[in-house]
Amino acid sequence: MWGKVLKVLCEKAEGRDLYILEADRDLNWFGVPLSKVCSEVDLSGSVKEIVDGIRSMLEPVPSAGKFVAYLDPINYFADIYPADRPRYRIKGKEDRPFAITTGSLRVGFFESVKEAGDLFLEIAKELKRSERIKFDVVYV
Repeated sequence: MWGKVLKVLCEKAEGRDLYILEADRDLNWFGVPLSKVCSEVDLSGSVKEIVDGIRSMLEPVPSAGKFVAYLDPINYFADIYPADRPRYRIKGKEDRPFAITTGSLRVGFFESVKEAGDLFLEIAKELKRSERIKFDVVYV
């Protein structure tokens, strides 16, 4: 399902300046432009291939917005929260406890909860229509 969720994200976010993100324990952000992921990563590959493809392109990025969305494409939800708050820490990953994993990733940066919410509600509608998947969007 990773690939399907990311394909819809790519389609709905086209033209927006967004990143796939991970962070270290001090919330220093590392990312790759979503447009680059959409064009260069094989989204029809396995989850591991998708994650490895994204992680191979990560570079340091400044926090350019106020909000990020934690995206769980396995349990079908997105949680939008402030970029300066540590949430969804991965135990055992001391160097980057907010990393991209086979279970989750982060998308950002958004200027407002409304901007992020509108995008993910569009994604939820499309996934329900095309895949019959109930995708939840949680706001801060």
